[in-house]
Amino acid sequence: MTGVVPMTVTFRKGEIEAMGMIDKVSYKKSGNDVLVTYLNSLAKGTTMRYTMTGQNSARTELGSLKRIR
Repeated sequence: MTGVVPMTVTFRKGEIEAMGMIDKVSYKKSGNDVLVTYLNSLAKGTTMRYTMTGQNSARTELGSLKRIR
């Protein structure tokens, strides 16, 4: 991710990893948006919106993401 907080983010079934922390999440697709809701940790209950801008890219409030694998 580039932007306000540059980092590597890894999305896996039922979890997300960023800055060495792994959180349980749920995913919901709505049009071009993927809604990621955190199920544990300090972010519990928080939903982040990732808007797909291409097959290998997305945008969120914190910055832009580009698939590297």
